Order: sequence, then structure tokens, then C-alpha cells
Amino acid sequence: MPIFHRADTHQRFFFIHIPRTAGRFLKENFTANGYDIEHHLTKEILKDSTKMANYVRALSQNVENAHVHFSIYNKWKSIKDLPSIAVVRDPVDKFLSGSFFLTQNFNPSSWDNWRSFQTMLPACMSMHANNWWLPQHEFVSSNTKIWKYEDGFGKNFCDWISNILSINFSIKTPFYTRVIYDQSKLVKTKALVNNIKKFYHKDFEDFNY
Repeated sequence: MPIFHRADTHQRFFFIHIPRTAGRFLKENFTANGYDIEHHLTKEILKDSTKMANYVRALSQNVENAHVHFSIYNKWKSIKDLPSIAVVRDPVDKFLSGSFFLTQNFNPSSWDNWRSFQTMLPACMSMHANNWWLPQHEFVSSNTKIWKYEDGFGKNFCDWISNILSINFSIKTPFYTRVIYDQSKLVKTKALVNNIKKFYHKDFEDFNY
């Protein structure tokens, strides 16, 4: 959840990084468009890549700074009155994209059982500080400008960002380095999809999926 700061204009905005919604890709492109990350407490501009990485991985209330949700960041005075943006994603695709860790900790076939699903997913949430499985509606505020992942990151997205931030935003880095958990996922079954729809029903309603 970094604050992005542009030195030449002193413009700032708050990026609500919901996990598994192209956040790494967008961070690289915000940087390529002249923005650096600003520490939300000290207001230090973190141009050094090591400092930047250490900051986003640091914990706030046992959650990585990169992925804190509304109830945490709403207490940060530094983001008051800043424009905020977020990308949301179809809950089924989002869940499956991060399911590598779920296959490591539990029997993959168990996720097809609703009773097991309800028990295992909260357990996974408590085991990981990355907030990957928290419902997406818990990340955004009523003032957050929201883009859908499925609408892509082409000209329309660039125009959307440009209008919100009053800049000439463009995609300068179309690729980013994928990691191992981008490759291994749970098998998409009808039962699993039904369980995801039950658990994340409010995301489906709030974001019109």
C-alpha cells in the first residue's frame, strides 16, 4: 500500500495494492513514470531499491505494508485527502492465481469440500502476512477509484490514471519477473468455484462480478 510521490511536481497518491491484481506490474510502471515510494510514517522518499523493498515487506499490525487493508491504513494520517486507486479482479481468478500456497499446506482435493474450505482458508490467512485471501471489499474505501483487472492495462487504463492524477501516464514496462507461485495452482473444479463464490459473495456483489 505505498504512497507514490513525484519529486518534480510533489504530487502524491495512494495505491491500494490488493494482492494478485497486477500490483508488481503497476508499481514498476508508476516508478517508470517518475514516481518514488514515500514512507507513510516518516515521509522519507525511498528511491533506493533495497530501502523500498524493506519498507513494503515490513509489517503493520502483522500484515505486510505492501498489502494492508482499509482498517489498517485508515489510521495513517499521511494518506488523508490523497487520491486513492485500486485494481480488483474476478474473485475466482484471483483465488486460483494465488493458490500455490494452498496446495503446499493442505491436500488440494480438500478445497472442493465446503466445510473444509471454511476451516482451511482462515487458517491460511493467519499463517501468511501477505493478505492474499482477504476479501477485496475489505481493502477499499468509499472514495477509492477502482479499475477492473479484466479491462486490461491499455489505453483506456492509461487515460483513467491520467484523469485521476492529472498526468500523462503510460505503460513503459509491459513485462515483469514472474515467480514460482505464478505457475502452480489448484485445479479449477465446479465444486471449488462454488466454494469461492460462497466465501467471497460480497466481492461478487460489490464489484459486479
